[in-house]
Amino acid sequence: MEPLHESKSLSISCPICRSKKIIKIPTSIVDKSKQLTTISIPKGKICNHHFQVFIDKNFIIRGFQKVDYELKEMQLAKQKLQSDREMTLKEIYDEFWEYISNDNETFREFISKDRRRKKNLNAENNHNPYGRDFIPHVCKNLE
Repeated sequence: MEPLHESKSLSISCPICRSKKIIKIPTSIVDKSKQLTTISIPKGKICNHHFQVFIDKNFIIRGFQKVDYELKEMQLAKQKLQSDREMTLKEIYDEFWEYISNDNETFREFISKDRRRKKNLNAENNHNPYGRDFIPHVCKNLE
């Protein structure tokens, strides 16, 4: 078995600007892969572009792919922070307001101030529960 620190040098070109640089790739990473190994080349490693290189088991470059969008570290940290914290009552209400009943005690404050809910209540009050047959014939002609 090869030591972990063994590597092979590859001349890698940026698919966008064609800048070249020799980069060492650990052989253990390529050996673990079933077919192709995808290597992400960050901005600044070869040039100002972020791209991916596909290498086969024989360390032959089989293709490139440019990265269309890269999450910045601050964005990633913010997303992690948001996913780790608990939602506030307001956030829960805003997310699920349609499913919360009008008489819910926990969300009473939000229910009373919610314009969306007032619109829905007005629409429900205008709805005829008896259907079209109980509308006077004069009103039927107006529909």
